[in-house]
Amino acid sequence: MLPSSMLHLRTLTILLGSALIFAAGCDCGGSIGGGGPCESNADCEAGGLCVDGVCAAPVDARPDTGAPDCVDEDGDGRCATEDCDDSNPRRGGDEVCDEIDNDCDGIIDEGISTLCADCAPGCSSESHPGPGGWMPTEDNAEGVIVDDDGALTLGRNMAMAFAVWVANMDEGTVSKLDSRTGAEVARYPTVNAMAPAGTRPWSEACNWSNQGNCPSRTAVDQNFDAYVANRAFGNQGTITKYANRETDCVDRNGNGMIETSRDLNANGMIEMGTPEFVGPDDECILWTTPVGAGNGVPRALAIGVAPPDAFVGDVWVGLFNERQACRLDPATGATIACMPINDFRPYGMVADSTGRIWTADRSGARRDVLGFIDPIAMTFTPVAAMPGSECAVPYGITVDGAGDVFMANQCNPSLWRYRHSSGEWTGIDAGGAAFTGTPRGVAADETFLWTALSHDGDAFAGSVSNRVRQYRLADLSFVAEHIIPSGRQPIGIGVSFDNSIWAICRTNNIAARLDPATGVWTEHQVGLHPYTYSDFIGFGLNVFAEPRGRYNFVLEGCPSGTNIWQGARYTAEIPAGTSVTVWARSADTRDGLTAEEWIGPFEGNPADFTMAPGPVPSRQFLQVELRLSTTDRMAAPRVFDIEVAGICEPIVE
Repeated sequence: MLPSSMLHLRTLTILLGSALIFAAGCDCGGSIGGGGPCESNADCEAGGLCVDGVCAAPVDARPDTGAPDCVDEDGDGRCATEDCDDSNPRRGGDEVCDEIDNDCDGIIDEGISTLCADCAPGCSSESHPGPGGWMPTEDNAEGVIVDDDGALTLGRNMAMAFAVWVANMDEGTVSKLDSRTGAEVARYPTVNAMAPAGTRPWSEACNWSNQGNCPSRTAVDQNFDAYVANRAFGNQGTITKYANRETDCVDRNGNGMIETSRDLNANGMIEMGTPEFVGPDDECILWTTPVGAGNGVPRALAIGVAPPDAFVGDVWVGLFNERQACRLDPATGATIACMPINDFRPYGMVADSTGRIWTADRSGARRDVLGFIDPIAMTFTPVAAMPGSECAVPYGITVDGAGDVFMANQCNPSLWRYRHSSGEWTGIDAGGAAFTGTPRGVAADETFLWTALSHDGDAFAGSVSNRVRQYRLADLSFVAEHIIPSGRQPIGIGVSFDNSIWAICRTNNIAARLDPATGVWTEHQVGLHPYTYSDFIGFGLNVFAEPRGRYNFVLEGCPSGTNIWQGARYTAEIPAGTSVTVWARSADTRDGLTAEEWIGPFEGNPADFTMAPGPVPSRQFLQVELRLSTTDRMAAPRVFDIEVAGICEPIVE
């Protein structure tokens, strides 16, 4: 071991992606050879120059032969054409923390002294993105894109947003399809091998009385993980969560691989009884949890808006027979609380951008059939009763970008809009324009409202239908009726991020995809008797209720315990109603980062990692995450760059 009096200093290195970038500006002091850190020329070997905090050999400005293609009067290694002050070797480069205006912009140590705690010794900073610009991938980003100006902003173009989750009621499974191709890419049981006591066997068919888990409502969260509600009539109802990405699945048997359902032969469908279907031990089934008591019947399901300190919202479940709503932890499935909801029998749920959880009553015994939960106060408020005297028996429920609530009703008027800002109900296709048919699911995109008709007559009368109706949101006018080629009895309907419309047909096990631009349908087989309501693609939550995104990157500093992560500063446009926050976590190894909790949000810009909610622990690897959000769908924040700073502490050995 070296004598304790010998001081060894390690310059901060930052790893961005696969490129190792050596940070400049480590003000460490002492007589160090060429390439070492310095404050002035005196800190360098004879003839060396202190350039931007690092010792460098002088440059011969005038070659002995040939025409001089580089004039460098101050010998700092920069040609005069690139040097803003060729008479001073400490000016002409990037700004460093040395009380000199290095970049000749009239400002001394701009930003750096703030990030580096007034030029703390050993402090360095590094900017992201690098020369290649922002590079969002499925592994480091969600809900963000790079715009034409190279800024990071809200948007979606990644595969993880294109999953369609279909509950197959009489097979006890959930099919996962790619909305762009229609291919079934996975299929899972709706309960896992560790399902709670009282759970029915996963493969048992539903008899609507005392057999089967009877899966129905599915929902998708902000991470695009999926949930299914198992109604389990007469038995213990449950909720099951699925990881959308294999990187989020759990290697429970420790064999170093994820054992999960996959389309191994690439034929676009999962073949039961083959290795393509793993069963209850599938490692992408994250948990199955009981909700309510036996025969509580979870018939409503939604994901709430995420709180400021989280990226995923809580899971909300409406128990039809217990006439209450329960709130679950999305990470574990544990019940946080259950609450009364004015004797409602909840049949559907949806979150809006304010965080309200809307639910509809299907008891058939009242006209005040719509109300909302305030998740902060944990109170329930019914809204004004539906006008008129016709039946009020709701099915599907959704919200649009304006925050209006839409509800399907089993008799004329079959569709309603409720505008909370005015307390006004409006019937759609009412009176002389009324149509026949039983609407079930409803969904909205940016321009249109869509509804699936399960039967050709009102209140389940007539033959099973093959119709989907389209309305213009701006004036509620009828646009078109789309005929599904062979699918029958569409129950749920959803909007995908590729603009396709999906109708889930129960009678003949078809998930039908409509391209609205061409009017062309394609049909895809799923499991037995699909029965899906709710936001089964996640479009409503992630576009209307809570448009948000995130981007993260990893930096490597000094060995653990020898560096202090100082903070970060970003350059951004943040319109009213939008936000950008910084989060961070550190670990001793790169692989260890995922096991650590995120720390944040750090308020202010620059963000100080040494203060609350930190400090960020002094470990070798740091992961920084930018989180973008908006409450105004017409505006989005834009981030141009972010600079992160850290200090290499001296090591005494």
